[in-house]
Amino acid sequence: MVKAIEKMFFQYKFEKREDYINSLLKILQKLSLLGLWRAKFFEKAAFYGGTALRILYGIDRFSEDIDFSLIEPSADFKLEKYIHFVNIELNSFGIESEIKLLEKTFQTPIQSAILRVNIRRMLQNIVIDENIINQFPKNQIIKIKIEVDTQPATGFSTEVKYLLQPIPFSVRVYSLPDLFASKMHAMLCRRWKKRVKGRDWYDFVWYVLLKLNRTNRCYKLGILNSI
Repeated sequence: MVKAIEKMFFQYKFEKREDYINSLLKILQKLSLLGLWRAKFFEKAAFYGGTALRILYGIDRFSEDIDFSLIEPSADFKLEKYIHFVNIELNSFGIESEIKLLEKTFQTPIQSAILRVNIRRMLQNIVIDENIINQFPKNQIIKIKIEVDTQPATGFSTEVKYLLQPIPFSVRVYSLPDLFASKMHAMLCRRWKKRVKGRDWYDFVWYVLLKLNRTNRCYKLGILNSI
């Protein structure tokens, strides 16, 4: 199992210290998705948000958290049932992890959990240069928030995408038009009011450029009516 992690890790380029952290985060995100897949989580929920765009649609913006929406609203959904499988998955790859539900401070349909992994221990498991490992404090932790919206807006569509690492598995994700709709909602309705998030505008421009590129290709192929 460690070999599979090594293969994933060394496909990335490392120019600065943060590159190692981001690479570990990307690996942990995929392993978390794999654990949720084993738990049959994607029979009830779909992946969305910035991390979904990067992993499954190729946007070149890094995003730490992994966000999901139930396919159908449910007041009885329990995230705790599924995050246990994330811990099992990480442990099966030799990664010591801790994952806990976050207690709510106010009533919300969002259920959240935090995954924590020690950076040095994970790097030691991949067997890289000690000089690199020693750049990180012994107690430095990677954190990934996992969130599920249990009362989503209805009417969105999903599709199934496939990942090949560390093993082939499938992930249910919002379709691109519905990901765009959720992004527009975030841009217009965030509770931060005038505190505009740059990532929202970055994603918006990415969607616009993606649409323009597809339109240009269709013009060239003479199939404009297909878009």
